[in-house]
Amino acid sequence: MFDHFLDITIIIFFGFATLYPILLTIVPMRSIDPGFYRFNLGLSIIIGALAVFPIVVLKIDYLYANSLAVIWFLLLSSFTAFNWNSKKIENIYINVISLIGICSLGLITSELLSELNLVSTLFSVIIGSLITALVFFSMILGHWYLNVIQLPIKFLFNSTLALSVCLSIRSIWDIIYLSLNFHIDEYGLKYSLWSFLVKFDGFLMLVGLLIGIIFPLIINFLAFKSIRLQATQSATGLLYVSIVSILFGDLIFKFYLFQYGFTL
Repeated sequence: MFDHFLDITIIIFFGFATLYPILLTIVPMRSIDPGFYRFNLGLSIIIGALAVFPIVVLKIDYLYANSLAVIWFLLLSSFTAFNWNSKKIENIYINVISLIGICSLGLITSELLSELNLVSTLFSVIIGSLITALVFFSMILGHWYLNVIQLPIKFLFNSTLALSVCLSIRSIWDIIYLSLNFHIDEYGLKYSLWSFLVKFDGFLMLVGLLIGIIFPLIINFLAFKSIRLQATQSATGLLYVSIVSILFGDLIFKFYLFQYGFTL
């Protein structure tokens, strides 16, 4: 895993930072205090900086990807600074900036993983980044119910629902991928990925499937029950657990993506 640590870090951080601002569409600014937007846009900038710096400094041969990543970062930073004290922010501008970042993410992914199928690789990276972004967004939103009186419960429900949908899509994708693909070991033996899961090299991938998809789906089910009871603090606590599980799962998936080329 440490052989690809920098590449994995870049993909995880940059994917999170580019997709996270789009989630603000779930909660219009008129329905919540401006501090929520300031905090989340600031979070995206900080995480984005942690990704853009090594992209620019250590990956200087990827000219177009580097340039677009810098443009995205400067646009998001400038937009946030300009609207820091604004009482009204149009989400369309945030989404357009995020779209530029997603394009840059695609270029960076294609450069780092040029030998793999581009479509399946991009899908794996984007769905993983979206799940990570959603679980953080839902947790932070859950905290905001302590600060904003009478904030509609539908916002937390919608963000948790979106997380469950993305986890379900990824689980279906993984089942299909594991069923249709094979692994050839160093001895030239070919066997299915389902068989690979129970071997020594594949055991960690099995752990990733359990803690990165199955366990979060169970946690989300419990969170839904808490939300229906208006118990936002309980739901937020469950989402804390889900964050740890999803982060470890995504880290494992990225390791197998770079080490074996598995686009789970």
